[in-house]
Amino acid sequence: MRPVLDGDLIALARVVMAWPVADRSARLAEAIAQVEAADAHRVREGRAHPKWGNGSLMSWALGYPSGRRDAGNPEYLRALALVCTGLSAHQSDGKSHAPLPLPGRQPM
Repeated sequence: MRPVLDGDLIALARVVMAWPVADRSARLAEAIAQVEAADAHRVREGRAHPKWGNGSLMSWALGYPSGRRDAGNPEYLRALALVCTGLSAHQSDGKSHAPLPLPGRQPM
């Protein structure tokens, strides 16, 4: 998976909002697996996956229906929290690349 940016979280949360609540966790895990596969495809083939994008969460999310971004909407906030929690768990499992250091900063 490519490095995750704020826009990726928002785009994915908007897609998660469109899913039935009971299916969200399982579908999020499936989406993350597809993003990982898309990134592997990009590296291997030198081009984006035809359905799942270039290995970024946003490129994956742009291919699916989504809800409206509204920070005052509890449903959006729950979807965003699920995305953040799911990605954190995914990274803790060691299935993702380590975050890149910020420009001009030395890793500790």
